[in-house]
Amino acid sequence: MRRQTTSVSQENIVQLSDIRRERQRALSPYGPVRAGLTTSQRTDRDRQLTELLSSLENVVADLNSKSYTALDTLIIAIQGARVALSATTIADPGTDLL
Repeated sequence: MRRQTTSVSQENIVQLSDIRRERQRALSPYGPVRAGLTTSQRTDRDRQLTELLSSLENVVADLNSKSYTALDTLIIAIQGARVALSATTIADPGTDLL
């Protein structure tokens, strides 16, 4: 599953790069310009870009959630280790515990 997600993500990145490259061809001092289009018109590329960005947002949200889960697990493990270490009896130098 992870391998499939990675290949889809890489494909999305390639598509985003292609879209960016196309948009950079027609530049003006006011930003990217596409001849013959007004700001209210939407193209297939715009819909593709919206879908790709939505997909990227979902992946980022999932990774963010997983990072918090990993952090919580680490904090619990550290607390457990501290409890275990504090319960350990430390002998004074020169004292025989037998």
